[in-house]
Amino acid sequence: MAAEKINSRKIQAEATKNKIYKTAIKLMEQKGFNNMKIDDICTKAGVSVGSFYNYFKSKDDILIEIYKRGDVYFEETVRPNVKGKCAVENIIDYFEYYAKYNELTGVETAKQLFASANKLYISKGRNMQAVLTEIIKIGQENDEIIKDYEPEGITEYLFIAARGLCYDWASHDGSYNLCEGMRKYMKLLVQIFAAK
Repeated sequence: MAAEKINSRKIQAEATKNKIYKTAIKLMEQKGFNNMKIDDICTKAGVSVGSFYNYFKSKDDILIEIYKRGDVYFEETVRPNVKGKCAVENIIDYFEYYAKYNELTGVETAKQLFASANKLYISKGRNMQAVLTEIIKIGQENDEIIKDYEPEGITEYLFIAARGLCYDWASHDGSYNLCEGMRKYMKLLVQIFAAK
């Protein structure tokens, strides 16, 4: 009986956190991050300000949560779905998932995430980078990717370019299809690293 209560509390707590998070993302898309207030999030989510602070230390923690969920997405969704093809195709597919994730989080959120003041997107050791580095390592082992560079270096190089495209997409208010743009862009760029 006690275990059931704990599990039901955990489920309720997770539901409340998700509600706050999803509401914050919607408000960020409508108002922009800087114009969104914690009170606005709580009112729209139907929770108290105290509940907000049970799950997030500040409004900035919403951005951190986006990155955490992104890492889960890359571990659980992307990793199992980007294998079985040649390394170049796997890398292109990987970045299409990256574009989809950015489209799902929205243009206004991307504007905040790719702002130069935000250093979270360049932090090392995240699942997002680990998945791509693994694809590159396997490609090098199979002589599909050149071995002139370490896999981590190739990962960093490709991410700089992909973030640049996402920044451009956000700067243009999402006026073009990011997934299509990313696929075309990476198709050209990855050839630099393809073993000939």
